[in-house]
Amino acid sequence: MKCFFNTSVIYRGACFLFLFAAAAVLFGCSSGNELVSNGKSDYKIFVSNLATVPEKSAAIELQKYVQEITGCKLEITNKKETDDAKLVFIGFREAPERLLEKLDTAAFGNEEFIIRSDGKNLLIAGGNSRGTVYGVSAYLTDYLACRWYTREVIKIPKQATIKLTEIEDRQKPGFEYREPYYHEAYNTEWALHNKTNSRAIPDSLGGAYITYPFVHTFELLVPPAKYFATHPEYFSEIGGQRKAIRSQLCLTNKDVVKIATATVFEWIKNNPKANVFSVDQNDFGGNCECVHCKKLDDAEGSPSGSLINFVNQIADTVGKVYPEIKLQTLAYSYTEVPPKTIRPADNVTIRLCHYDYCSAHPLGQCDNHKPYIERLEQWKKIAKRITIWDYYTQFASYLMPYPNFETMKNDVKFYADHGVIGLFAQGNNVPNDGHGEFTELRAWVFAQLMWNPEKDGQALVDEFVTNVYGDAAGYMSQYISLLHEQVKPKSAYFSIWTNPEDTNYLNLKTIQKADSLFALAKNVAKNDTALFKRVERAYLPVIFTKLYFKSIGGTAYVGHNLDAIVQDYKRIIAENGIATMAEVSEVGSIPKFLERVESSDRFINDWWLAGPFESPERKGFTTVYGPENGFDSTKTYSGAGGEMVKWSHHADHTSGYIDFVKLFGQKKNVVSYAYRKLHFDQAKTVQFGVGSNDGVRVWLNGKLVLDRPVSRKAVPNEDLINVPVRAGDNDLLVKVDQLGNKWGFYFTERQPQKTR
Repeated sequence: MKCFFNTSVIYRGACFLFLFAAAAVLFGCSSGNELVSNGKSDYKIFVSNLATVPEKSAAIELQKYVQEITGCKLEITNKKETDDAKLVFIGFREAPERLLEKLDTAAFGNEEFIIRSDGKNLLIAGGNSRGTVYGVSAYLTDYLACRWYTREVIKIPKQATIKLTEIEDRQKPGFEYREPYYHEAYNTEWALHNKTNSRAIPDSLGGAYITYPFVHTFELLVPPAKYFATHPEYFSEIGGQRKAIRSQLCLTNKDVVKIATATVFEWIKNNPKANVFSVDQNDFGGNCECVHCKKLDDAEGSPSGSLINFVNQIADTVGKVYPEIKLQTLAYSYTEVPPKTIRPADNVTIRLCHYDYCSAHPLGQCDNHKPYIERLEQWKKIAKRITIWDYYTQFASYLMPYPNFETMKNDVKFYADHGVIGLFAQGNNVPNDGHGEFTELRAWVFAQLMWNPEKDGQALVDEFVTNVYGDAAGYMSQYISLLHEQVKPKSAYFSIWTNPEDTNYLNLKTIQKADSLFALAKNVAKNDTALFKRVERAYLPVIFTKLYFKSIGGTAYVGHNLDAIVQDYKRIIAENGIATMAEVSEVGSIPKFLERVESSDRFINDWWLAGPFESPERKGFTTVYGPENGFDSTKTYSGAGGEMVKWSHHADHTSGYIDFVKLFGQKKNVVSYAYRKLHFDQAKTVQFGVGSNDGVRVWLNGKLVLDRPVSRKAVPNEDLINVPVRAGDNDLLVKVDQLGNKWGFYFTERQPQKTR
């Protein structure tokens, strides 16, 4: 067969470094035949007439990329002209006995495959339905050094010759279910070649692993809109009342079991391709407290008792009709703790959720994870099938720098070693809405580790950075290290709901260093448009951080460059099609974020502080302590625990949040004060904005103007007060109480907003 060969090297994206180790095996000196020799080949691709559609697709895939690599298009045939014909066999059907020796082809799992060569012929085959397809993908990546790093950055190394050496390579995935939840991973070509099995894989390529419905199904099983008016007893009893909103089902009600079972049968009938059907709680609390549910849960030591009892009843009925069907339920939030005696049925999969634990340190390397690991071990003892739902992003902002690569690199193997059969890695995916922080890197690394958890996670990160960021890779690696080094200490902590101001790694010095690194990275990338865009996309979280701190009074992060920074942010957002920054649209609204950033409000972050003072049973909120009798910076007072308290000056232009936890330490049932003078040239009415954690009282010139005994998270301008001020100095006193956890306040002088 004569084939055209072009001596250039084809890359999609920028220039890449070869994976020399792989290339040496494939293209170096070795015994055996040559599949392609100097752009020519006598080989054909054989696929049986009886082959499945995915097997035929796999043959076409191999033909396509061998041609792209070598310039030689191998003919696809279903005929073996002679016994010694030079063939690449795709699928087990009609493959010669010598290539099938000692193989029980019927024993291959759905995604398991073998790449076998005797140096003369090549077999790539696997189980139905995706085994052969993934076998071809593995041959392209593992033996021909192809890579699908991102949708844009695809490496197809151009070579004139492909050696056909002896190969014996049998692979199966580390997990039955593999879904990195990132925008990148739902591209079919990317998912195929990185061997994930999300819904991105069409039937023609073997289909996807389908969970139906995906999650939180109680409202679908027994819809409150249909049943609550006539049967409130079907739904949770909370505080003595049946609830339709933000509640669950009454899981001990026999009619609820019947209706839910009928719904599952309907799902099975209408979704024959689904692998598992979800019977699981809604995404909030509100489990039933009726006498029957409570009795069962109390006996089992957890609300998972009534849940597993409920799911088992449905599973038993389903199993009698569809023994191959699997159900799935969550061990999440209030059901994370397993029941004492009830055991999930064999056809029930437990999907355990690692929700809101430490993201700085891997499993097994942080005390914060101990309760979760204990629960995983407990579930392992009673459940035959466990999958994991884990969280690898900041939920309130997908653009916040989130240095959790250590968890990504290590947790996948931890789960594999503990017998988990599936992993859903929830990342910053917003379908059709562009990218989050290091979306593509995380998606690719997760995909490799989900297939083979034994791979070196750091080596994968380094490979991605080297090949995706090219000449800028060194600076990108320094930036990644800059963040990750700061969260290595055991004292470091951040989780999926941690805001930038609560981290130890987004301080002004770090962001200034990051700015310098990205300036260097952009400089070396400036002549490569595609590379420059990728570098800017990686820089976007740094820009976001600067703007975020500006939005809460941290003017030091932007200096006098606010307009330029905002314009860069808007441009990069638009160029990358990013329409929201979080899963919840209200939280992730870009226009609302920019409105806060561009606000002209003046955050007051220069105060005199005194505290803490005792507040048992919140009595200190209204107790008159010394600071309320007038400000005198020289005075001392008897504070909490009998310690002497005096005024201290505090000023910080990196944030408008006056963080009493950082200033006074972690306390509970205490109050503290903040005082300052405000000067106005003339008497007028001024609007102030207050946000506090927890309750707050405000006095202006000795008059109480705000009294809010609340328990809440501090948000700027949550309370707005209009008060008259006098010409000259005005005395402002703020008192904030602490019920637990975070403690502090924001105070702004509201300004007329400018039109930009």
